[in-house]
Amino acid sequence: MSGVNLLVLIDKLEMMVEQAPEVPLVGKVLLDADELLELVDVIRAAVPRDIKRAEAVSSEREKMIAESQQQAEQIVARAEEYASNLVRNSEVYRQAQEESKRLIAEGEKRAKEIEEGAKKYAEGIFVNLQNALEKTLSVVERSLEELNKGEEGED
Repeated sequence: MSGVNLLVLIDKLEMMVEQAPEVPLVGKVLLDADELLELVDVIRAAVPRDIKRAEAVSSEREKMIAESQQQAEQIVARAEEYASNLVRNSEVYRQAQEESKRLIAEGEKRAKEIEEGAKKYAEGIFVNLQNALEKTLSVVERSLEELNKGEEGED
């Protein structure tokens, strides 16, 4: 089951519970323990994979921010060089200053937009992962409670 999405695995776990035969009068279901434990093992193996994906997204975000900052610095350097070449003529110099400010503002705006987009994307990945983990934990806790209730009923 390599490459299976964690949410798909959780959906499968939920489907197992929903499709399991019910025990009359007690509101419980019968599950194949081997099948359930095998699925839990697959989920456990999938969690680190999804965390690695989230870390890769975060790393990519940092790379994009660094590239944007570098682009902004290059724009600033080009603007400064351009302005120094036009220092003799005051009107041209004034225009160059305005253009360099515009380029700097544009570069900073672009860098900020890229950073915000990357943050939103990474946040979405982490929220999805958190939801999946919470759902998995909830299913496991309910299963353990049901298992413990079943053992108490046998005593």
